[in-house]
Amino acid sequence: MNSSRRYKFLLFLTGMILFLSGCKTSRLGNTVALFEMGKEERIKTIHYQATPFNTLSSSLRFSIKPGLKQNTTTANAQLRIIKDQIIQLSLRLPIIGTEIARISVTPEQVIILDRTNRRYVSETMQSIKEKTSSGFDFDFFSLQALFTNQLFIAGKSSITPEDYKSFKWKEDKFLVKLNKTDNQGINYDFTSDYTNRIIQTEMYKNKTDANLNWLYKDFGLTSSNRLFPMKMTMELTVPDDLVTLNLTFNNVDIDTDFELDTTIPDRFQPMEMEQIIKLIQSF
Repeated sequence: MNSSRRYKFLLFLTGMILFLSGCKTSRLGNTVALFEMGKEERIKTIHYQATPFNTLSSSLRFSIKPGLKQNTTTANAQLRIIKDQIIQLSLRLPIIGTEIARISVTPEQVIILDRTNRRYVSETMQSIKEKTSSGFDFDFFSLQALFTNQLFIAGKSSITPEDYKSFKWKEDKFLVKLNKTDNQGINYDFTSDYTNRIIQTEMYKNKTDANLNWLYKDFGLTSSNRLFPMKMTMELTVPDDLVTLNLTFNNVDIDTDFELDTTIPDRFQPMEMEQIIKLIQSF
């Protein structure tokens, strides 16, 4: 798999395998000045502004443009997360709501069900990391943090106050930027404004090769009366191409009881991940 295909493969993962279906720097305009804080107080405040949850669920609308020369596709879905256990996306037909695909991500595994064609993909996280070895070394907990607007350190299930000093920190009058570089030289930049909420997470090793932005906006109340970004935009820029995914959430429910099924139905035929990607690109 060449470099460009590896980076596109990454986006399929970070976008929940792009819901079955590198990044230009966004302009973050802000006219409200920051309150003055020291480094650790600032990071603590950003850390604890995130919405706490044991479960999170929401219907959503998403649109995807898988390349500069590709058309935009839109669809409805249901996102459910059980903290530290599973992220599951159900892709549904408009109006009638029939499930046509399901993506489940756990700390150990990714399962994709193509109900229309009665096929499935099952990959371990380890095999996925091997296929993206020259890109971002993503894991379940990083993906969970991105979908829930959280500060994170790649490879860790959570961060603690002891981790605060490991971030580089700088701020101007309006914006705060935290930076963390992992042991593979990949940078994670978190940008916050006067609300002390993360409004952008950017990931890159060499921006000329690939650059992934995850942008958060239109914060609204969840069922627990905490603010959550009701719109997210993911952009991946690779040489000569740009992939964009937009999510619009509805009625984000926190800590409702539900169970999630990851079984593969009988008579479904296995597919390779690369076959899924080719199928999606053909759309």
